Amino acid sequence: MPKKAGVFAALLLSAISAVSVSAESLNESSALMLVNTSHRIEKDYEPERTRIGDTYFYMNSEAAEALIKMLSDMEAELGEAPMIISTYRSYEKQETVFNADVEKAVKSGAEPEKAAQDTAVYIQLPGASEHQTALAVDLSNDGSLEEDFIETEAGKWLEENCHEYGFIIRYPKEKEEYTGIGYEPWHIRYVGHPFSDIMKENNWCLEEFIAYMKRNKMLVWEDSKNIWSLYFTAALDESYDTDTVAYDTNSGGYVITSKKKKDSVMNVADNGSRYKEKMHTRLVERLVGADSKRAEEAD
Repeated sequence: MPKKAGVFAALLLSAISAVSVSAESLNESSALMLVNTSHRIEKDYEPERTRIGDTYFYMNSEAAEALIKMLSDMEAELGEAPMIISTYRSYEKQETVFNADVEKAVKSGAEPEKAAQDTAVYIQLPGASEHQTALAVDLSNDGSLEEDFIETEAGKWLEENCHEYGFIIRYPKEKEEYTGIGYEPWHIRYVGHPFSDIMKENNWCLEEFIAYMKRNKMLVWEDSKNIWSLYFTAALDESYDTDTVAYDTNSGGYVITSKKKKDSVMNVADNGSRYKEKMHTRLVERLVGADSKRAEEAD
């Protein structure tokens, strides 16, 4: 159970007076895309991206803005910030990077199959790399990508603070059984809020968060300003509230997310439990109705 799921009643109150919109007009986001060997993306997948400042690196525009802000704050606090090593990579570029590492291992005496298997522990196969989403960035103090990055001042700062900017350490230590990737403290992934905060506080990697949403269907989260309501759906075939975003997980469903300002929620809360009961019924009926519809279509 997430540590802040106890604010469920407040979430239900937050849904009061919401206006419904159709799935066609719903805002959609790729920030929660799960990309790995089991959940690949197409060779021709072309994400939205923009140049990061005056560099030659490109990222998703929302992620780029958050990265610039994070590195600026790091430099102000620490005196310097790590350099960007890698961001967006096309399918073809990932193919080149992967094959080059395999060829290097083969030239050193490794069997081709073993070389490919070993390479895949740290370099994803084409179509299985987060870099193709334009949501990932590799950072370094000196140009190298080493595990001891986490022991540096910059590495420690990122581990403690990157979630405040919407980022997570994508491949944490002791999470290899979920991610399938070795420990990479330099590989930072943008997921946005409230997801980075949820994963940080519960010590979840992206795979664990998505698995939680698939099992439990609903989640409530509270930060200093907002109360967030999240629920999982297999398809966008319902009506949704305003200020709602559908996050494609690239794993058979969407995390539908909306937020309400705490001030507005607290004003409504003065009217008491009848609103709580009403909105609890509303949200449960929405989930049950969606499941029933999918069952009918399956028949």
